[in-house]
Amino acid sequence: MRKISGLLCLFVLLSAFTCENEPLEGDFTTETNVSCEDALLNTIDAALAFANVSEDNYTELCNDYKEALQAQIDACGDPDGSIQSGIDALGNCNPGTGDDCENATIAVNLALVNFNNATPANYTDLCNSYRLALQNQINLCGDDDGTLLLEMDSLGDCTNDVGQDEEIPGTWKLTAWIGEEPIDLNNDGTESINFLDEMDCYENETIVFSADGTAVAMSTSYASFNFDIEVGTTDEYDYTIDCIMENENTDLTWTQNGNIISVTDAGVTTDGTLDGNQLSIFIPDGFVAFNADFTATTTQDLTFVYTKQ
Repeated sequence: MRKISGLLCLFVLLSAFTCENEPLEGDFTTETNVSCEDALLNTIDAALAFANVSEDNYTELCNDYKEALQAQIDACGDPDGSIQSGIDALGNCNPGTGDDCENATIAVNLALVNFNNATPANYTDLCNSYRLALQNQINLCGDDDGTLLLEMDSLGDCTNDVGQDEEIPGTWKLTAWIGEEPIDLNNDGTESINFLDEMDCYENETIVFSADGTAVAMSTSYASFNFDIEVGTTDEYDYTIDCIMENENTDLTWTQNGNIISVTDAGVTTDGTLDGNQLSIFIPDGFVAFNADFTATTTQDLTFVYTKQ
């Protein structure tokens, strides 16, 4: 069935798995209020089942897959519309309907988006997924000018020789506070999205990770932020920064799952994302400033960036 063949690559793109994966058995989760992680796992289950579809069960497994993709949109969002494109490409789940070449082209576009956002941890899987989608497009659409084959050749053996993640054990230094919007903390007329560039504080904050799963966070300073609203405005501020020196060490534990580093402090676990030699940790409302009488506040989410030393 050419229709089935044309849609199988969609499963590869949306779940980042290759055709060597064995299908998972069991019922798929159908409750509506699931976490994003659960929704992704559910999509993978449905996609793997659909990868082994036959004419007899095509409609049933196709509908299961569409429902899983919709649940993923509900739980995780779909900012670039790629998941919805996958749903649309499945059509009405009747085998033998739809445009095989169009579906294969959509699948290639989805694979390219995923591949362009690959991390060192998933580079090879997403590269192979993109290669498989390109081959499927050649099979279903042709490649008269050889462009698709050249693109496949450019992928090489899908080995990522650059940008490999650093080993975790060692010293990591705080090098950036990335805010949601740039601000001018030091009132020099220039705003920065990296708040550490705006102050002489937090200059030697480190986390030292040990191979035994323990770590020590070392703090040498912390800042207190106040602001005055500029005369004639309602949302422009003059900031005052009070940097207090300290010498405080905090014992931590840590684990690693792929490029996710989970750090636990006093029973509270925070996840960070490893990308090369940088570890990024998202802190909701990490920046808080008050006016003089504490009747007004301004807040921003922060991403702490630690760089391997």
